[in-house]
Amino acid sequence: MKQIYLGLDLCRKNIQISYYREDKQEPESVCQQNNTETYQFPNVMFFLEEENKWYVGNQVSQVRFQTKGVMVEDVVGNIDLDEHIKAGGIDYSYEELLLTLLKLHIEAFLERSEEYILNRLTVALEQYNAKVYKVLNQLKTQLGLSDETFYIMSHENAFFQYVMHQDERLRNNSVAMFEYGAEGMEYYRIDKKFQGNTKLYYLLRQDMKNDLPYTMLFQDIEALDHRLAEIAKVKMRETYISTVYLTGPGFNDKWIEESAKILCEGRRVFMGQNIYTKGACYYARFGAYEADRDCVLYTEGSIPFDIGLYIGDTEGRKKFYPIAIGGKEWYNMKGKVTLFLDDTNRIEMVYRDKVTKETQKEIIEIHGLPKRPPKTTKLSLEVELSGEKTGAIVIKDLGFGKIYPTTNKIYRKEIVWDA
Repeated sequence: MKQIYLGLDLCRKNIQISYYREDKQEPESVCQQNNTETYQFPNVMFFLEEENKWYVGNQVSQVRFQTKGVMVEDVVGNIDLDEHIKAGGIDYSYEELLLTLLKLHIEAFLERSEEYILNRLTVALEQYNAKVYKVLNQLKTQLGLSDETFYIMSHENAFFQYVMHQDERLRNNSVAMFEYGAEGMEYYRIDKKFQGNTKLYYLLRQDMKNDLPYTMLFQDIEALDHRLAEIAKVKMRETYISTVYLTGPGFNDKWIEESAKILCEGRRVFMGQNIYTKGACYYARFGAYEADRDCVLYTEGSIPFDIGLYIGDTEGRKKFYPIAIGGKEWYNMKGKVTLFLDDTNRIEMVYRDKVTKETQKEIIEIHGLPKRPPKTTKLSLEVELSGEKTGAIVIKDLGFGKIYPTTNKIYRKEIVWDA
C-alpha cells in the first residue's frame, strides 16, 4: 500500500480536501464528481430512509428530491445548539452529525484511491470552536491516527504553509492575500524580517467586511471593482509585495478589471479557491515549514514563547527544558512532563521568547505534600492553554511506588500574560 497525505479545510458552509501522493510533486484537490471545476463540498447531509444511509456534500442533490428522508443543513454553524436531529430512529447531536459528515467525506475519497492508505491528516479551521475541536479529535481516534499524524491549524497558518512551498521568487518581498467570502472581505499580509540568523515571519490580518461586504457582489460589481481598486492602491504602497493571492467564493474573473490592473503592477497575482486545503496538505506531508529552518511565524492567536523548566544537569548548571513549544496556535500549545523533587516544594516555571531567548520566571509552591526524602516525590506537570492569553499549569502528585503512595492531590496554577 502507498502512503497518502490529506489536507482538509473546514469552513462553516463547505469543506475542501487535498491529497498528496508519493508519486506526485504537488498536492491535488478533490473536485466534485459531477463538476470538475468545483472543489467545495457543501456542509449538508441527507438521511435516505429506504437505504438507512447518510449522504453528504454534493451527493445530497442527487437524492434529496427523489425520496423520503431527513435533510440537515449548516452542520458546522449549528454545532453549539443543544438540538438533536432524529434520523433512522436515532437522535443525533450536531457534534455527532459533523463527525459523521467528515468521516463519510474521507472514506468516500479513500474508496476512490484503494491502493493508498492514509498516513497523515491536517485540518485547517476557518475559526476555532471548542466543540469542532473536540469532534476533530474524535475523528483522529476513529481514523486510527496519532498526535504525530494529525494536526489542527488556523487559516493563517495554512496560508503561510502554502506560500512557503511555492517558488521562492514569489516571496522575495511581502506576500498579500485578499479573501472574499460570505462575511465580506479580509486582507492578509506576510512580512519577513531578520533578527540575527533567524527569519521572522509576521502574518497580519485586517477585517474589511464593512468596506467590502459580500452583498456588493450582487448589487453593483462595478462599484465593487472600483472600491477594491482604491483599497489595493493603498495596500500595495504600504510595502514591497511580490505576490498577491485572491481567494474565496466572491472572487471571479467576471468583475475584477480595474482592481486587477492595480494588483498586477509589478507583481504576480493568482486566483484560487484551495489555498487553505493545499497549505494543510503541505503540512501533512512535510510538517511545519518553520521546523528546523531557524524561522518563527507570528500570527494572531499564536504563542511566541516556549513554556518549560530550568533543570540542573550533573555539573550543577541549569538548562531550559521545554514542556510546550511555542510558535503555533494556542490550542496546540500543550505538553506534559514527569519530574522528581529534591528537598523543595518549589517549581520554577520559565517562559522563554522563541527569538530573543529572554525569559520570565514564575515560582510555584506546592503545599500539603507529605515529607519525603529527596527524589522520591514524583510529579506530573502539564501545560494547558484555554485562550491566547490564558492557561494553567496542572501538577499531580504521583507518589513513589509502594514506598510513598500518591496522595492523589492535584494543584492548578492559573497563568495570564499581557502579550
